[in-house]
Amino acid sequence: MTADDPTRTPSSPLRRARLTFFLVAVVVPIVISAIGVVVLLAWLPSMPDQVAIHWGVDGADGFGPASTYVWILLGVGLVLPVLMAIITLAAVGAQWGGAARLMGALAAGMAAFATVLSLGSLAMQRDLEAGADVPGIGLVLAGSFAALAAVGAVAWAVQPQVRPESGPTLEPRQAVRIAEGERVVWLATTSMPRAAVSALLLLLFALVALAAFMLGTGVQGGWVVAIVVVVVAFAMVATTAFRVRVTPEGFAARALIGWPRITMPLDEVESARAVDVSPFGEFGGWGWRIGLDGRTGIVTRRGSAIEVERRGRPPFLVTIDGAEEAAALLQTFVDRARPHGAPRTDQGKATS
Repeated sequence: MTADDPTRTPSSPLRRARLTFFLVAVVVPIVISAIGVVVLLAWLPSMPDQVAIHWGVDGADGFGPASTYVWILLGVGLVLPVLMAIITLAAVGAQWGGAARLMGALAAGMAAFATVLSLGSLAMQRDLEAGADVPGIGLVLAGSFAALAAVGAVAWAVQPQVRPESGPTLEPRQAVRIAEGERVVWLATTSMPRAAVSALLLLLFALVALAAFMLGTGVQGGWVVAIVVVVVAFAMVATTAFRVRVTPEGFAARALIGWPRITMPLDEVESARAVDVSPFGEFGGWGWRIGLDGRTGIVTRRGSAIEVERRGRPPFLVTIDGAEEAAALLQTFVDRARPHGAPRTDQGKATS
């Protein structure tokens, strides 16, 4: 049996979505950054040799050449959005959805944020007399975030809301038959690919080194980085590997350390099926995720996943090898527990 599976985007809407994404995520940042750079270059001859480029809780505490703002604008307002666009186009592929649309809006918003931040920070120092105190940056930051929100909202609105087309579910490779009185369980472990875990470890080691340096040299804010290290380390341990169980009592998944976890008694399960999942295209990333379509799940890699339809709640899925057999087994338990002759509410959706 096949089912509706939101894994592919029709070719015509996909081309339109990609073109609009390119315009808002690449062309718009180029235009905004170019305008900002032209204005900054026009201001540079009239600026003092040293201007404030960093503010702390007590005001300006870092100074450098005014040209620093040109590089900040180019880095945050142009290079970062373009990198976001490239990664999004490469990661999403044909599985276009809300996550890609959001990344396009964020890329355009980042260009506006960097431009307002750079121009605002430098503009308030243009007419300062030598030795005068530099004003606070609060209003400039507020304006920068307002620009990010406004431009991002427009960029979101102009991108088409792509409706994915229907595709087949993944079929089990063998039929599930359970003899009377026989108890069958299915156990498996899912984890992130080694490359992803290695990248996370490199990030963690970099944060550890930064925290050690800041704490060792007395740099302000070192304890904040140390807290971030602890949070990132716990998140890695808690979300990189999960144990999944399908039993006659229902469905359960938990991290190897015991938390987070989820348990679904059989009477809460409406149906089960196996689907093909694109982590970035459908969920915007990896880990314990919430999709823009309302689905939640444990997304550790691209590929097959068991998706459980729950009564009165959004579907929950877990990407894992053998999802076809796990879904077929869980659906068998659901069918056996359903009263004889009771109608199914998910016709054309579950595998069996």
